[in-house]
Amino acid sequence: MTNRLKVLVGGVQLRDGVGTVVDLLGRIATRAGLHVLANERNYASTIYGAHQFDPILICEEPPLSHGDDQVDILVALEFDSNPDAPQQPNRDTILRHGAHLRDGGVLLYDASTGTVPTQALEARGIRVFPLPARQIALRELRREVVKNMVVTGALFRLLEFDMDQRYLRALLEERFARRGQDLVDLNLQAALRGRAIVEEVLRERGWGDVGYRLEPRPGGEPLLFLSGTDALGLGAIQAGCRFYAGYPITPASPLLEFMDRYLPVYGGRSLQGQNERESIRAALGASLAGARAMVGSSGPGISLKVEEFGLAGAAEIPMVVVDSQRAGPSTGMPTKTEQADLRMAVGAGHGEIPRIVLAPSTLEECYTLIMEAFHLADKYQCPVFFLTDLTLAEVRKSVPQRLFQETRVRITREGVLTEEEVQRDGFRRFRLTDSGISPRIFPGTPGAVFKVSGTEHDELGFVTTDPPKRQAMMEKRMRKMETYLREDARGPQVYGDPVGRPVLVGWGSTKPVLLEARERLRAEGLEVAVVQITHLWPFPTRLVKPVLEPATMLIVCEQNYSGQLADLIQERCLLPTRRILKYNGRVFYVSDIVRGVHRIVRHGAAEVRVAEALPVAVEAHEGE
Repeated sequence: MTNRLKVLVGGVQLRDGVGTVVDLLGRIATRAGLHVLANERNYASTIYGAHQFDPILICEEPPLSHGDDQVDILVALEFDSNPDAPQQPNRDTILRHGAHLRDGGVLLYDASTGTVPTQALEARGIRVFPLPARQIALRELRREVVKNMVVTGALFRLLEFDMDQRYLRALLEERFARRGQDLVDLNLQAALRGRAIVEEVLRERGWGDVGYRLEPRPGGEPLLFLSGTDALGLGAIQAGCRFYAGYPITPASPLLEFMDRYLPVYGGRSLQGQNERESIRAALGASLAGARAMVGSSGPGISLKVEEFGLAGAAEIPMVVVDSQRAGPSTGMPTKTEQADLRMAVGAGHGEIPRIVLAPSTLEECYTLIMEAFHLADKYQCPVFFLTDLTLAEVRKSVPQRLFQETRVRITREGVLTEEEVQRDGFRRFRLTDSGISPRIFPGTPGAVFKVSGTEHDELGFVTTDPPKRQAMMEKRMRKMETYLREDARGPQVYGDPVGRPVLVGWGSTKPVLLEARERLRAEGLEVAVVQITHLWPFPTRLVKPVLEPATMLIVCEQNYSGQLADLIQERCLLPTRRILKYNGRVFYVSDIVRGVHRIVRHGAAEVRVAEALPVAVEAHEGE
């Protein structure tokens, strides 16, 4: 198998360097012209000691999705012995993921504390490579930290990849240039030692190869290895964002780190508030002062900001709100994915305000759609919610560099009056207009009074409880949403012909899986279409209903318990839906969708709740 394989790396969180190995593999494969997708990172919210795993898919062409949970190569980095474990040494990665390793696949594990029984795996044709990586790093190279480079060298040899170390050397020289050539040479030596162990096993077992190989494809278009958060941050800066405020919370913290690093380069500022509410209040202030501002958090933090959403709506303050969703409620599962904040984004808060809700479905849309979010926030002077989730925030992928070179926006500050316009026409901040959009100014504009009020007000911004003025102002604000639906709302993305066949409906990070499920169902003789909704509120009924109505059935696939998009479709389009739901913290796999569709189409199920088998019991002890 050449240039089509899935590797799962597992080990002890914050100790074994799972992310380091995957990052090295992903970056180097991308530089070699291959397409990489790492979309299933799984880690715990504990500080240290829990099991972590990170699958990575490498292909000749861009993969549709991460596929299923089966892997071709399993890399187990644990090295410690646990006297209480039923198997010695304790091997979480092998125990948890061995069943997902394909027959004829490869197991590479750290054998520093001894070999483990692998007869059951070998009976399935799996080729096993014990590698004393930590032992080599400690005893031979005198630097434990390079044990992952030993593993990386072994993995590259298994794949017959980068045998001259050209790609690895270039990356190491970039990363460690300031720390000296000795460190680069040490890492290269570690990789060579890993390679030598693999070659020794190959000779002993009489294996010519392991059945998998990576071949560079140089000369193609330049690729970048980015995360969804990177793409979102790049898009925000391109859209003119110059102030970002946040508070550390998984999985939104990387966005705060990205903006803190790069905003100052473009004349912007970031702020880590003392709490969630301070963050959004600072962003509101920055927006009032004239900066394009964004605030980000996850479910618990978004909940704390609800009162300020009302202020942004009533005072008509532009604001982009990024919600990197995670499993709730309450603290929930901070490091697991979910799509359960749609109803909160659509309706959170007392009273009613104009708001817009967008949801990207791919890393590329994290970049392009956030630009649109800033334009809409400026134009309609209201909060725009941008719903990602842990899967989208943390996906790492090879992306064509041209996406960021060709996709630019011209920044226009709609509705902002100049000094000349104020002197000519006067200024009423909340002037009643047919579109609902009132003129605004930045503080210090000569000839105008800058006034802001979250209390009900008249056209000039003065507090009022007069019933006709209240009614007129409320209707003015909400007319903005009618204007949005008329001028800026977008219909769904449609793949295939929805007429006379089942339609899979999704939002957010489910799209790639739905598209691959569509291909698999077609191969089985069942034609379905896929409809992806990115503009979720105000719900564009006139654009969505004509697409969905001709289908024989609507199967809404989402990662929450109740089916929040399905409810919204039934409410706004008056169309019945069936549902495939998953809410255990794991991503949708293609097989989840395919099995669910068969149960609905062939057996008449109205709802399928995806479940997984109980996990393998693994002993875990504090401090081990």
